[in-house]
Parts: sequence; structure tokens; C-alpha cells
Amino acid sequence: MTKWGLRDLADRLLLDDTNAVETCVQFVEADTEGIWHGRARAMMCRRLKHCTLSALQRQRLVFCITERLRSGHFSEQFKDQLRLALHLNIQTTLSVALACRTDSRNYVRRYAEWILAHHSDTMNT
Repeated sequence: MTKWGLRDLADRLLLDDTNAVETCVQFVEADTEGIWHGRARAMMCRRLKHCTLSALQRQRLVFCITERLRSGHFSEQFKDQLRLALHLNIQTTLSVALACRTDSRNYVRRYAEWILAHHSDTMNT
């Protein structure tokens, strides 16, 4: 998909278009590394927070994003994905961050610490 196709798809999220929502969920789940894919994924994540998502779509998004954190396989603008995961299921995302804060990879620990530093006050609510 081209940059312009991805932008068009993300723009359809502003209308809460059901087909666009599912296509964007699938795109976020996909581990593509094309030109502008990381930025498109970030834009979609920012917009998906305001869309109507089914319970299954929410679960799929949280799972794929937290698995990226666990595996350490993520790209630019990953914080937008983490913010979406926190929005959709803060407890699961915080649990994964807690497990990742002792990871051997520095960059994984950094993201885990970012999550915990900004959101750990909500852990016991």
C-alpha cells in the first residue's frame, strides 16, 4: 500500500467507517516494514482510540502491541501503539510493562519504564 493509500485509509477512521476500522486493525497487526508504514501505523493508532471497536478488535490490538514490546520487534513511533494499548486495556499493558522492565534489551526496558512512569498510578484502580 502506498503512503497516500495508507493516509486515505487512516482518514476514513475519522468517519468511524466500520470497514476502515477492521482494515486498520489488520494493518496494525501486520508486521510490515514498507515506506511510511510505521508512521501510518502510529496515525491509525491515534485515531483508533476514537473509533468504535469490538471486544475482539480491542483484544487483538492489545495482544499484538504488547507482544511487540515483549519481543522487542517494533519500529518508529511505537509510543502511539503503546498509548492505544493503554487506552484499550491498561491492566494488561501495565502487566506486560512490569515483566519487560527487567528485560536484557535496553530499548525494551526504556519503553517499559516509560509506560510505568506515566501510568503506574492507575495500577491499583
